Parts: sequence; C-alpha cells; structure tokens
Amino acid sequence: MKYLIGLNIFLVLAILIYNGQFNQESTESDENDVILVSNLETETSPYPNDLATIEIVLQSQYLDGRMDTKTYTETITAMEDFWYAYESYQLIDQRVGQMVFREYIDDISPYLKEVGYFGLADNQLVIYEGEPQYNQNIETVFDLDINMLSEAEQKQLEKGIKIDSKSTYQEVIDVFRHQIPSKQVHGEPE
Repeated sequence: MKYLIGLNIFLVLAILIYNGQFNQESTESDENDVILVSNLETETSPYPNDLATIEIVLQSQYLDGRMDTKTYTETITAMEDFWYAYESYQLIDQRVGQMVFREYIDDISPYLKEVGYFGLADNQLVIYEGEPQYNQNIETVFDLDINMLSEAEQKQLEKGIKIDSKSTYQEVIDVFRHQIPSKQVHGEPE
C-alpha cells in the first residue's frame, strides 16, 4: 500500500510539474502572439498609411467665359472637413483618385483685365488680346450694325476700349447690344 500511495504522489507531482511547464510555455507563446498582434496592428494602422490621397482639379469660371484650372494632390483625413473645404464649389466630375470642382466667379478673369480690349472687326464687336491694331482677336462678342454707330463710337472701337473691370465689360456690352443688326422675319406665303 505504501508503494501505491508513493506511486500516486509521484504521478500527481509529475502531472503538476508537466502542467506547470506547459502553462509557462503557453504563457510565453501567448506573450509572443500578443507582441506579434501588436506589431501587426501598428503595421496596418489606418493612420496615417490608410488615408485617401486624391487629385483635386479646381476650375474657376469667369463671366467672360475664361476658365482657370489648378491641379494638386490632397490627402483626406476626415471627409466632413474635406467637403466643408469645397462647399462653395460645384462637383463637376468624380473618378477613382480624382475630383473636379468648379466655382463660378462673378467677375471677369484676371487675364482679360490685364490684356483685354474691345474693338471692331468685320462688323463685329470683338475682344482683343492687346490693342486692336495688333489683330489678336480672342473672341467675337456679337455682330454690329455699323450704320447705327456714331462716328465717335466707331473711332473708340477702332482704337480699342480697355477692359479693366467687370463694370467696363458689362457697360460696353450693354451699350453696343442695342446696335445688333435686326433681321427681317418673313412669314410663309398664304
């Protein structure tokens, strides 16, 4: 009987020692797993590597029809902030990796303010790049009835009217809009 009791105690001790070593190895393994998971979490962290980077195209369209474009890359950190930054723009196009926004500016373009002149060419009110004598026609505004223009208006247009502001642009168009040739509309014969 002493022999059986001794054998049972020996087996219990062996089991306890074995379980203690196994638990210790398991704990070390769990610690290694935790370290691996922690490293994995930092490697796949959504900040800052997972931020969306897109190309932004900003178009500014002016009263005179000119459109200026700026293109740059932006990293989106928060969608709410992103949309707030472009709330005064209209979204024109959206593709994977690119968004095109447009703003309408109630003014003439800086380019036209710098180089624009109204002038006369082939019975038309035109906008020139530089003075009309250099014949750098940018845009035809509309046809004019030359016979309706006074001699002073004709000379002024031949010399060129500098477009230096929105008000000048609108005034000249308003003044000469009334000298557009009228077209006779004929009815069908009965």
